[in-house]
Amino acid sequence: MEEDLTEALVEGARVLGVEFTTSSLEALDFFLNELMRWNRKMNLTGIKDPHGIVVKHFLDSVAVSPYISPGSSLLDVGSGAGFPCIVLKILDPGLKVTSIDSSGKKLSFQRHLIRRLGLEGADTVQARLPDPQVVERFNKVFDYAISRAFGSLEALLRIARPLIKDTGVVIAMKGKMEGRDGTSNNVAKQFNMKLQRTVSFTLPFTTADRTLLFFAGKESP
Repeated sequence: MEEDLTEALVEGARVLGVEFTTSSLEALDFFLNELMRWNRKMNLTGIKDPHGIVVKHFLDSVAVSPYISPGSSLLDVGSGAGFPCIVLKILDPGLKVTSIDSSGKKLSFQRHLIRRLGLEGADTVQARLPDPQVVERFNKVFDYAISRAFGSLEALLRIARPLIKDTGVVIAMKGKMEGRDGTSNNVAKQFNMKLQRTVSFTLPFTTADRTLLFFAGKESP
């Protein structure tokens, strides 16, 4: 990774409360180079320039890291080219990650990263949720279910609610959500859940507002 990109990644992550190890930076460097290489042959991401990928994909994914308990289990719903799941796995090698997406080519890229980076405890599943077999296989398995720029909150909670533990959390990564807590809570109530926490921030080096919405079962603390 070029020096200016590394500096942007390190500085942006520090703003978000995350410090990289040397090994995690090396892994993200490999991730970036491979994403650029594969993207020339197949459309894995619409963002083509390295700086855009570092900011809009890597740092956007990094922002969730401080809110994920080390060594926990995480399901990424609609993971695309590995955001945020592969980035989170690189930051916490002990994190147990399952990535679900309907795109075989994007999961092939993820499996390539998993194999080349030696990411033990990372799995991929090709499926279009809700899939009864997937729901049965992963019923109440995960500490977290996360999705980035998923469609509606209602659809995400309907899909993810059966897959998290009774004490689990669903994390929705969204854009600007100012003043919508009431609406989000009303949606959550349909699934016997509550909006536990809202985290708003501006993506480093941009003016883009981001919101993390954390949903838990009503019985959770």
